[in-house]
Amino acid sequence: MQIFTTVDKLCDKYPNITVALGTFDGVHLGHQKIIGKAVTLAKAINGTSVVFTFSNHPLSIVAPERCPSQIITNEYKAELLRSLGVDILINIPFTSTLLKYSPSEFIHLLQTNLKPKHVVVGPNYSFGYKCVGNPELLAKAGHKENFEVEVHPAVYLDGDLISSTLIRKFIAEGNVAESARLLGRSFRLKGEVVTGDQRGRMLGFPTANLNIPDNFAVPNNGVYAVRTYFNHSTYNSIANIGINPTFKGINRHIEVHLLDFDDNLYGKTIEVEFLEKIRPEKTFSNVHELVKQIKSDIEVAFKYY
Repeated sequence: MQIFTTVDKLCDKYPNITVALGTFDGVHLGHQKIIGKAVTLAKAINGTSVVFTFSNHPLSIVAPERCPSQIITNEYKAELLRSLGVDILINIPFTSTLLKYSPSEFIHLLQTNLKPKHVVVGPNYSFGYKCVGNPELLAKAGHKENFEVEVHPAVYLDGDLISSTLIRKFIAEGNVAESARLLGRSFRLKGEVVTGDQRGRMLGFPTANLNIPDNFAVPNNGVYAVRTYFNHSTYNSIANIGINPTFKGINRHIEVHLLDFDDNLYGKTIEVEFLEKIRPEKTFSNVHELVKQIKSDIEVAFKYY
């Protein structure tokens, strides 16, 4: 899969383009249906499948105070799209200039650079200044400009409308099993290991303290069964999210204890996959009680690995 961070004139080099349009902030099961349809349509005409999306959420420019937390990194988004069979990813920054594009100007941008045969969107897709463009307007433009518009219906799972908003809600509640059900995979966080208080090592359970940017979704406080990915290896782990109330902590952080692992991870990047929440955060009367609980948490976590 090729990745472009600017809009280039691809139609001269890649004929019969089918493009999926959307923010795809999570690449959840609903997004996968839209993208999968674009890939299928492109293959049917010996064409090229393209995903046109943004590297930042449009609300980060339109209304930063309402911008939702990120579910995945751009790197992980590209990895997921590659696995879905996408040929080209156009992942451009949403800017104040793009914000001012009228629907007709945006369609002209598509025609000039992609000249698509098919355009695939979801039912709530909007584009152009003040989001006045919608699938109906896009279909009218397609009739005029000679491209077909496919509006994929909303996707439900067990009665739930699959949406990034609901997934963020589940993550924020610590209900990572439910977020995984709608994502089609477990929720993950990736970050650099930074120096912590080093209490875990003194207790016999050394932890990697994960540095997570403020704008990312993070499960609520508690202990989780997780898997940790580092250096092409996978480690069963438990993660604690919270302030360490037993030690009168103030700052919220993520600590990950990798089972059967004893090496220095400071400055390294690890990825943590959340499987299930084991329990909420607790305050313990003494260190002995805390160590006893950690051992119990590890035993409970094994049934989720």
